[in-house]
Amino acid sequence: MTDENSFDIVVIGAGPAGATAARRARDLGRSVALIDKATFPRPKLCGALVSPRSHKAIARLHDMKMPQDMYLVSHKFGLHWEGNEERLLEAPYELTYTYRTIFDAWLLDSALKAGAVDMTGTRVAEFLDGENALLLADGRRIEYSVLIGCDGVASPVAKHLFGKAFDTEKIGFAYEVETAKGCEPEAPMSIEFNIVQWGYGWNFPKKDSRTIGVAGVRGHEQDLRERMNAYLVQEGVDPATVKVKGAHIPFGDFREKPGRGNILLAGDAAGFVDAITGEGIALAIESGGEAAEAAAEVIAAGRPMRADRAYFKRIKYIQDDLEKVRRLRVIAFSSQMRDLFKQKVGTSALLHESMFDLLAGNLTYGEIERKVAKRAFMRVAKGISAWPSILSRKTG
Repeated sequence: MTDENSFDIVVIGAGPAGATAARRARDLGRSVALIDKATFPRPKLCGALVSPRSHKAIARLHDMKMPQDMYLVSHKFGLHWEGNEERLLEAPYELTYTYRTIFDAWLLDSALKAGAVDMTGTRVAEFLDGENALLLADGRRIEYSVLIGCDGVASPVAKHLFGKAFDTEKIGFAYEVETAKGCEPEAPMSIEFNIVQWGYGWNFPKKDSRTIGVAGVRGHEQDLRERMNAYLVQEGVDPATVKVKGAHIPFGDFREKPGRGNILLAGDAAGFVDAITGEGIALAIESGGEAAEAAAEVIAAGRPMRADRAYFKRIKYIQDDLEKVRRLRVIAFSSQMRDLFKQKVGTSALLHESMFDLLAGNLTYGEIERKVAKRAFMRVAKGISAWPSILSRKTG
């Protein structure tokens, strides 16, 4: 397309998924507009541990490496249970902690330098059905061959396609704070189990703060804000002295068909968040790249309405792994498995090794499932509901 308001691909949402979709589409020679209601840098609730899997995806899809001044490094990985350290592990690689404010702006800059047209700070006012077009709040009419929605858990694109994004009673909700005091390199991080039901807490070291938060299922009967306050006190922080922020996180649900025709969903908008590790950045970057490649493929073939078919094939590996998470999370979160899981947190080399392999992208949940299927705790877990019943239905 050659008109200044017509593009091969329009991406809505300029976070990691959207910035990657735009960058990859430009590398494939496609014209791209990148729309986001926010201007960058902008804050984003996230622990912002950039996993080795994320680093690999950045190198592959953005052809760059995070500058060292963007993150703090630590190898110390603590596994805690209700305030007690069950095990302090030494990670076999660098764990890097950053801030989404600077991380997302850095990825966006990659897309803009590659030639994506910057339409951040612009809101979509209307989706023009049947016209392959959008009406922006400033009055511009933008046309596309393929539209990629990377616009988060409350995705307007998903609402346009399916009537709603997610049922907020069936996905995660997180509270998070940034403390005032920064950390030195190799300061330990910790994951806190049993601080919330069907979720976890985290305390991550940063250059200028510590990021402390909890994430759990809001629809499962619990007062998450109350539990957040208790966790802050446990970690030595007076809740009255910090600003607590909250946001939904789409763990626990994902779309089996994240798109329709020439409109696709990637990242949080598709529900691509690991309900066990909390990994979302790597899946956002990977799915954004897959969406761009699918879009470029069908545009080149003159069949943009088949973008969904091309995309669904490409992201099947993500969905297959998240389906395995549905079964394996019972081990980590169910009350019936609590005592046995607590024991394994402190003693299981298999659990520790698997966790690090997952974060590195060296192991899939399917491979883990095959390993643990022979273990006693998997036999005990068999038959236990793999998610609270209110949350059991999948999103189409």
